[in-house]
Amino acid sequence: MYRRLIYFGLAVCATALIALVVPLALASRDIVQANQLSAAAAKARAVANEWQQHGGSHGDDLIPIPVSDSPGQVTLFGTDDEVVGPDPPQAKRAVAAAFKGGTASDIVDGSGYVTAPAYFDDDFGVVLVSLTPQELRTGLLPRLGALAGVSLILLAISGGAAWWLARLTVAPLRDLEQTANEVAGGDLTARAPSSSITEIEHVGVALNRLTGRVQELLDEEREYTAELAHQLRTPLTVLSVDVDAVDDPEIRERLDDDLASVHQMVDEIINTARRSSREGLHAKCDAAAVVGDRVQFWQVLAEDQGRAFSQSLPARALPVRLTADDLASALDILFQNVFLHTDEGVAFGVEASAHDGFIDVTVWDRGRGFSEGDPRDAATIGSTRLGLSIARRLSEASGGALLIAEEPSGGARVTLRLGPPGS
Repeated sequence: MYRRLIYFGLAVCATALIALVVPLALASRDIVQANQLSAAAAKARAVANEWQQHGGSHGDDLIPIPVSDSPGQVTLFGTDDEVVGPDPPQAKRAVAAAFKGGTASDIVDGSGYVTAPAYFDDDFGVVLVSLTPQELRTGLLPRLGALAGVSLILLAISGGAAWWLARLTVAPLRDLEQTANEVAGGDLTARAPSSSITEIEHVGVALNRLTGRVQELLDEEREYTAELAHQLRTPLTVLSVDVDAVDDPEIRERLDDDLASVHQMVDEIINTARRSSREGLHAKCDAAAVVGDRVQFWQVLAEDQGRAFSQSLPARALPVRLTADDLASALDILFQNVFLHTDEGVAFGVEASAHDGFIDVTVWDRGRGFSEGDPRDAATIGSTRLGLSIARRLSEASGGALLIAEEPSGGARVTLRLGPPGS
């Protein structure tokens, strides 16, 4: 828009200058032609006076006498159709008017013709001064050059004024853009400043109203999530006390495991509800750095269980549109599923690479995979299914997807395809 405003201002100024310059150029041409014709008329009158003083209009007396260095070719017409000098046919009207006793000037095909009568005792002759197109336009180019110079100066001043007005007009829009980017980045306290431009002021008020409403909704969500966490964890705490009161050790152990799974599910639900994409469109982290950090965390447990833990991570940064905490949560879900649903000693690994503009982070294992009839189905109804759902939502929030496949050599392969950071 900034450039368009400048181009529009320049176009308007250029159109106005053209509308002004063209008449001025034509007027300059007419002034120059009038000056040249006036000079030619003076020359014609001077030659006529010299001719009259020379004493006659017949025979050898028809000899033009140059009296000045002014441009123009002189022709003398006597009363007996005698002519000394060129006789251009375009000058017939001017010559005929002069034979009637008056001066005349005419422009035909770009050439100028000026006549003046010379009076003698019984008759009179005519003096014709002919100007070529070049002679008629003598002095026009400097005038046009001066006019062009003034036009360029005016155009430069107009361009500066258009640039200044464009900056004044676009500045409030840039303030709106900055406010929108701050809101998208998670700063809901950002507000658009007021503007002297009515339309932009209305947009700013609407943006501030929208931001305020979003902040109200998030505050309500936080309150609801806190209440939900309290309502869910209170009965679970009571249930834990009841389980501890069970006398049968086998039943108590089974109930403790079930209760731990429920606790984990509740934690995952609450964490997901609290997230709600509050990091905004400008969430960004280095996937390679986050994966490396989580590898160090899970490496200890892998060594305790005798698992071969391979990793393939690039040396360069892999920026993705996701916060480091969210990516770490998604990776922990994938690693946790490996430890929960594969036997000890089963190898697993992680890979990270760029692919078609996306970043793929893959966790694989050499377990039983996700084939139909898998005896883990009953167990995956709980934490695993919910965890993969959370991981899927996180990957989709980044602009990517969650890909699940079977390893060719046996086992599961889960890929977080993550989108690039927003602009």
